[in-house]
Amino acid sequence: MSTLLEQYKKQWGWRNWETLFFKLPQLNDSFIYDLGCAQGDHSKKLSSMGAKVHGLDGNEDLIQYAKQRSIPNSQFDLCDLTKIDFSKLALADGIWTSFVPAYFTNFDKILQNWKTLLKPDGWIAITEMSGLLNHKPMIEEDERLIANFYKDSFERKNYDFESGEKIKSYLENNGFDILDSSFLEDQELSFQGAALNDVVIAWENRFQRMGGLKKFLGSQFESFRDDFISSIKKDEHISNCKVYFHLATIK
Repeated sequence: MSTLLEQYKKQWGWRNWETLFFKLPQLNDSFIYDLGCAQGDHSKKLSSMGAKVHGLDGNEDLIQYAKQRSIPNSQFDLCDLTKIDFSKLALADGIWTSFVPAYFTNFDKILQNWKTLLKPDGWIAITEMSGLLNHKPMIEEDERLIANFYKDSFERKNYDFESGEKIKSYLENNGFDILDSSFLEDQELSFQGAALNDVVIAWENRFQRMGGLKKFLGSQFESFRDDFISSIKKDEHISNCKVYFHLATIK
């Protein structure tokens, strides 16, 4: 199994990020937080567009790698995003965050706190998915297991597998105006038809990381994993997972 860093590096190339960066406001001389910055790929792009970037993430290995990249006009710090010391952080022109909200089953409240990091006319760009495991063809029993696992994960406050579809309402509830709502093209999560060989390997690695799913399914885990991998290899495969993008500004 490859390391998390190696897996994240590959994932970058499977998502059409350029279509989202193109939607952002002019970044020259702006200051941006990259919340959940991981290895710094998004921070590097934001920096190349003229921004000064402060990346925060809770994974020490990823933060150390980001620091070693010497990305211009960037700073990276290890930080639990649920325990940000807002009093020590400067106000920003914008916030970028991708595949982070689902880790917070109370993201509506988290967003309220993050908003205090923004200047009065600040913006936020959020990318998140819904329905990670919603792929066909799947047998009815597997679909039932998926639905029950989503529910259990949310109730245990572990992960919100339907977070992406909720982001727009969270933004509106917290006093943001939506400037853009769209879907991210993705070859790993929301693709149609047979998966690329590297994508199949990525999914096999993902299942190795999904301790919560292993625990929930118990003895059924291996057969579920094998059914899923078999499904995404088929020409008739259809993904019902959606990767949402929202760009919003403070009202």
